[in-house]
Amino acid sequence: MYQVLNLSNGIRVALEFIPYVNSVSVGVWVKSGSRYENEDINGISHFIEHMMFKGTKIELLSRLQRISRD
Repeated sequence: MYQVLNLSNGIRVALEFIPYVNSVSVGVWVKSGSRYENEDINGISHFIEHMMFKGTKIELLSRLQRISRD
């Protein structure tokens, strides 16, 4: 079962408690993307996606390696 909260600043938060899981997961969804683009900015969301996650695999791997050593 999950619960959805609407905060006063407009952010919607979805929560789910799973008693047998000992971890936390965070997801962020933003109402943006190609469906909200006009002809002048067509493709900008895809471009920003690539720029934000460029090199993520390497950085993520090094972070996980540091965490596993601790």
